[in-house]
Amino acid sequence: MSSESLAELAAGFRLPWVGARLLLRERRLWAPALVPLLLSFGAFTAAVAAVVAYAGPLHLWLTGWMPTPVATGWLSWLWVGPAQLGLALLGGALFLAAAALCLIAAFAAANLLASPFHDALAARVERLVTGREPDPPATRPGALLGDAARALREELRRMLFFASLAVPIAALGWLLPPAQILTAPALLGLTLCFLPLDYASYCLDRRRYSFAQKRRWLLAHAPASLGFGVAALLACLIPGANLVAMPLLVVGGTLLALRATAPAGAAGRDRGST
Repeated sequence: MSSESLAELAAGFRLPWVGARLLLRERRLWAPALVPLLLSFGAFTAAVAAVVAYAGPLHLWLTGWMPTPVATGWLSWLWVGPAQLGLALLGGALFLAAAALCLIAAFAAANLLASPFHDALAARVERLVTGREPDPPATRPGALLGDAARALREELRRMLFFASLAVPIAALGWLLPPAQILTAPALLGLTLCFLPLDYASYCLDRRRYSFAQKRRWLLAHAPASLGFGVAALLACLIPGANLVAMPLLVVGGTLLALRATAPAGAAGRDRGST
């Protein structure tokens, strides 16, 4: 990877934290961020409660396919001991991956419900950072409902795209448990790609990007998008940070979209404003 790509990766990784500072500093962003905050808290609480309640059966399902090496003499411990340790570590890693995916699924549901508020938050961030009006703000009830419906529709479309890829991979792991060694990392990689696509889309939708154009945009800015995806996943998993993850990531995703779509000079001005 070139030094330029590494710099873009690091810049993308920093964007959620830049967004957090912007969100804390600008009170005009607080109102549309309130409902996503409440939904984040509810999603985290429900997911943790489910994982704790079903930890035993979940771990058993994830590790039930593993062999159980048994020592028949002192010499056999030379290989049985390391084998048991390796299988225990693998089982723990699979359980942690499954718990992380449960959290991600809960946040995805909350994200869908919060999408109209995310859209309003992204629009305010764009006006604040660029000084331009991305679209005339809706004031009539019909226009407000139309904006909310558009945000829900586009978010649902993104969720269905993610599910169309994630469900077959998860089903493979369900039907062939040994395949979880491959399916768990595959789901993790898919999530890292989906998070920047999802949170940057509120800004890209106002630029009338089609879904195919957004996917091409993601590939064109892969290093920065990957850095943002890693930071976004950490924000969803770190206790405390995950409670404020959704509005924080909307702000960071909007900054990602603005910097990736703006001309170089404008991008520099926007970068300096945050």
